[in-house]
Formats: sequence, C-alpha cells, structure tokens
Amino acid sequence: MPSMHASFARLGLGQDADTRTVRRAYARELKRIDQERDAAGFQYLREAYELALAWAAQAAERVLEYGAQPQPLLPDTGRADPQHLCDLAIAQYRAALARLTQAQTAGDEASWRREMQRILDGDAMINLCARALFEEVMAHLLAAGWKPGHETLLPVAASLFDWAGDRRRLLRFGAAGSLVERAVGELALFNAAGDPELGRRRRVLERLRKPAPPAPEQLMRDLPWLDQMLERFPNMVALVVSVDAVDDWRAGNAGRRGAA
Repeated sequence: MPSMHASFARLGLGQDADTRTVRRAYARELKRIDQERDAAGFQYLREAYELALAWAAQAAERVLEYGAQPQPLLPDTGRADPQHLCDLAIAQYRAALARLTQAQTAGDEASWRREMQRILDGDAMINLCARALFEEVMAHLLAAGWKPGHETLLPVAASLFDWAGDRRRLLRFGAAGSLVERAVGELALFNAAGDPELGRRRRVLERLRKPAPPAPEQLMRDLPWLDQMLERFPNMVALVVSVDAVDDWRAGNAGRRGAA
C-alpha cells in the first residue's frame, strides 16, 4: 500500500484536502485509468484513495472534536528519510504522467517541463539526497526502454537535471546512466540538423510510435531514414521508440519483398 504522502500525491492533492476533495480527485483519476489493461495502476489508485480518505476523515474529526489542526504530512523535509521523499516525488510523477501522455500534451515539451519543474520545486525535493535519488530513478526509467512520453521526458530531463550541460552526472548511475549519457549526446547531434532533415527524422520516429504500421509505400520511404538514424543515433532511438516497432517495420519490409 502507498504511504500517506504518496496517497495524496497520487491523487494530485495537498495535505489539507478534505473528504469531498479526495472523492472528487479519485473520480477524476479513475477516468484516466484503463482498469482492464492497468490492473496494478488501478489497485494503487484505489489504495491511495482509501488511505487519503481515511486521513482526511480523521483530520476532520480532530478539528470538530478538539479544534486541533491536522499535523503536516511533511514536517521537516530536510531531515526526513530521502527514500521516502523520493517515493513521494515518484508518486507525483506517476500522477502527472496520465495527463502528460494524453493526445494533446503527449509531445508538448512545455507541459512536461512545467510538471517536472513543479515536482522538483516541491517540498520533497528540498532534501538533496532525495533529489539525487529521484534523478537516478528518471535515468533508470528512460534506460529501461521506451514508454509513451519518454520521447519528451528525455530532452526535458536532460535540461532540468543539467545532463545536457554535464553528461558526466549520468555516469554515477551505472549502466543505465551510461546508456542515457550516450543518448543525450546523440540527441544534441540529432537536433543539430537543418529544419527539413530534422523534420523528416521526427516524422519517421513519430510514425514508429503509432500502433498501426505505415502503408507499404510510406515504409519504403521511411526505412532509409530509420537505418540512417539507427547508425548515427542508436542509443537515442532506443529510448524514444519501441524496439519492437523497429523489428515490425523490418519484418514488414522483408515480407513485402518476399511477396514481390
């Protein structure tokens, strides 16, 4: 079960939320979850709701009975357990992820930057050890392979954590950090291309992230660009598109040639 801190964060609420606000937040977040495909996510949300609701109810009872104000959930973030504070930031990130991966904001770097900056500016990240742990978690998330939104998380994290300015920071995080360090370097080269070439590269990668494969004619036009990117930016490509999608494109092209 999530901690009390993570429960309120998962619902996108502050520590002073009342029971009515908790119920509304739960209803909002519930609409963003596919309960059949993400059973674990639904279970986590339900547990967070029940815990936050119980806390809010108890806080209301204390105010009515004694006139006492509820104790703050994070009384001293500078001295709190760094792992616990990192878990809070991760919960906030997960809560934001559902919003950020919606169609209208999936590739909106400004929206991602605002959400990530809000987390980094929060009370939990005052603790420098917790901030370093959160940075490491973001590196490991990226290195674990593409998930929706990672194509935007990579440049935003590279900027906010100063990976772009000092890529050696990533080497503290072992093999995962080394992979992201190479990807960040390749991303800079990728973005250095002129507008027509850069636009074409981005469109090819965008099509790779779509569930449906391109038409045969489009596939023929895109594969040379994909091959070029895999040769020049292999680590970056591995973080911003699905490796399975790349394999499917190759298999589809081989099948087309065989049929011909």
